[in-house]
Amino acid sequence: MINFGIKKEKGSIALISLIVISAFTLILAVKMTESGISTGYQHVNNVSEQESYYGAEGCFEEALIKIENDTSFSGETVNFSSGSCVITVSGSNPKTVDIVLTQGDYQQTFRGLVNITQNGHAVNASLSSWEEI
Repeated sequence: MINFGIKKEKGSIALISLIVISAFTLILAVKMTESGISTGYQHVNNVSEQESYYGAEGCFEEALIKIENDTSFSGETVNFSSGSCVITVSGSNPKTVDIVLTQGDYQQTFRGLVNITQNGHAVNASLSSWEEI
């Protein structure tokens, strides 16, 4: 009978060790998965930020072309494949150009200053600065 008691103790120690090691492995796996998901979200945010930057840059270019063609241009909405931007122009010289860029649920607002020079009928609009607001 004593031998049976020792075997039971050895078995229970092995079982407890297995449970502890399994719990540790499970916790480690969960933490690694969370880290991977967090890295994925950071990547998506970086990509969205870059797309917004280039989208805003395109909308500013559109605004410059419109201002050069018509100095009284006050704004419009531009739609593109991944979203849209609302262009609002105010002021005289320099003009203030506000861009509200929307891509899915992601929205950013930018503001730029446009200097206008006119030589006869030729109008040149140049973006002197722009930033996210």
